[in-house]
Amino acid sequence: MARRMALVVLLSLMTGIAAAENLAPNRAVCAELVNQGPEAFERLAEQLDAERKLGGGVNLDRLAACGLDVEVLRQRQCGKAYNQQNLEFLLRHCRYEAWSLARA
Repeated sequence: MARRMALVVLLSLMTGIAAAENLAPNRAVCAELVNQGPEAFERLAEQLDAERKLGGGVNLDRLAACGLDVEVLRQRQCGKAYNQQNLEFLLRHCRYEAWSLARA
């Protein structure tokens, strides 16, 4: 919570109050990010890769505002994919889980 408020204060100083309020975390948006399905995660991962190449972007800011990290989301998705035996997703994003499922 303190990190979130610090981010909003910093952004408000840098870009103005309106821009900072737009990046303030919305519980529904954060919950949607955490509970998204594999297809949505794959789109998000592709967008994040593109944003990293450009040096930042909206999705990185949205994750940061929610206190999330793409690696945390990936691990969560890997656990879901492992339980559902979603081999395509595991092979693309989850090497350890794919190896574990192959051994089983």
